[in-house]
Amino acid sequence: MPLINIMSPKGGVGTTTLCANLAEALRRLGYRVVMIDFDPQNALCLHSRFGLDDERGLVTRFEEEGDWRALLLPVADGVEMLPFGLGSVSQQRALLQALGQRSFVEPHLERLIQSRNTFVLVDMPAGQSPVTEVMRDIANLSLAVFLADPASLALLPRMNAFHGETGATQNDGRLGYVINQMDTRSRLNREVVGLMLERFGPYQWGVVHRDEALMEALAEQRSVFDLAPASAAARDIGELARRLAERFPLNFAGDGGRPF
Repeated sequence: MPLINIMSPKGGVGTTTLCANLAEALRRLGYRVVMIDFDPQNALCLHSRFGLDDERGLVTRFEEEGDWRALLLPVADGVEMLPFGLGSVSQQRALLQALGQRSFVEPHLERLIQSRNTFVLVDMPAGQSPVTEVMRDIANLSLAVFLADPASLALLPRMNAFHGETGATQNDGRLGYVINQMDTRSRLNREVVGLMLERFGPYQWGVVHRDEALMEALAEQRSVFDLAPASAAARDIGELARRLAERFPLNFAGDGGRPF
């Protein structure tokens, strides 16, 4: 059962939107999908028919609830979500501290996911933290999302260094890159994408074009596949889902001794 981190060295790059729509793309390929929100912004709810004021989630229940399956919310047939939830600053700090301990988070994830043909997509907080370190080490794949801009390009060495600290490097196939919001009308944008593709090489998993259909879908709390199935974004995210399905085919049972 593959565990996929959707992450980025900085915020505002569209990881949550990508996570929600990728879940729908995988569902359409026949997989069960569990989305987990480890970001205190709790923004995954906006893509899943739940509002930001919905209080359900981990932050107020993680200490008392031993089985996180009880906290899953249905999003669609075959897709469930575990929100971060709403809580005080102290509650958020306590949850993030717990998530930064592998001995805490790993058993919960093992109990949460017990069936085959399931993708687990984790919407990660931006930047580097104990949470991202733990999840980097136990995930089957971390997809690092970058914008096609000079700022993201400058952060690439930091991301590579972060994933190289404990052996979770590009060479073992557990780090991949996704370029998001590519605007083909911008010459600078095209040049940056060209440089990124040169540096990413075989570890580049996809390019998602800038597409208003994604924002329109968010406004209606629908997936881009429901609102605009012929859009560039739907095509690009669908292709990313197909690549993941090739890497982790149906009945995938885990690899490398990791629990997923």
